[in-house]
Amino acid sequence: MMINLSKLIKREIKVLDLNFSEKIDNISYCGKNYRLTSLVGVNGQITNIDGQLYLDCNIKFSVLDSCSRCLKEVEVNIEDDVKAFIVEDEDCVLEDEDTIVCNGDELDFKNIIENTFILNVPERITCDENCKGLCNSCGANLNEEKCNCHNDEEFTDPRFSKLKDFFKND
Repeated sequence: MMINLSKLIKREIKVLDLNFSEKIDNISYCGKNYRLTSLVGVNGQITNIDGQLYLDCNIKFSVLDSCSRCLKEVEVNIEDDVKAFIVEDEDCVLEDEDTIVCNGDELDFKNIIENTFILNVPERITCDENCKGLCNSCGANLNEEKCNCHNDEEFTDPRFSKLKDFFKND
């Protein structure tokens, strides 16, 4: 999804309004593909301030991921405000400011959306804060069923069976 910046660069206009929704199928991050479940909504503007382009927009979308405890699919809402200067080459990157490098007269907005995802995706996603997860022995989803594969008091790892009687009094 490319945004043409030529009118802004030539100073034919001072403000380019961004108000669109775009369909993106997935975003790849850390070797995993995340499927987007909504359109990517972008609202904001790019402004030419004394020859420098400045992006100020809000990006909003949803992706599917799995619960880190029970592996159930969960829809995760991502929303962020992006504020950054737009420069034409990497030599012009500003040290103390967020900077986006454009490609000539065009700005690839898909890269901005991917960076928004990377910076805002939660580290651990859970379907519910009280998610019980999966049984360590049989893999049953403890939110949906009670596991009967072992009783915690009776279950002993065979490697530690000799220690079972260690603290018993004679």
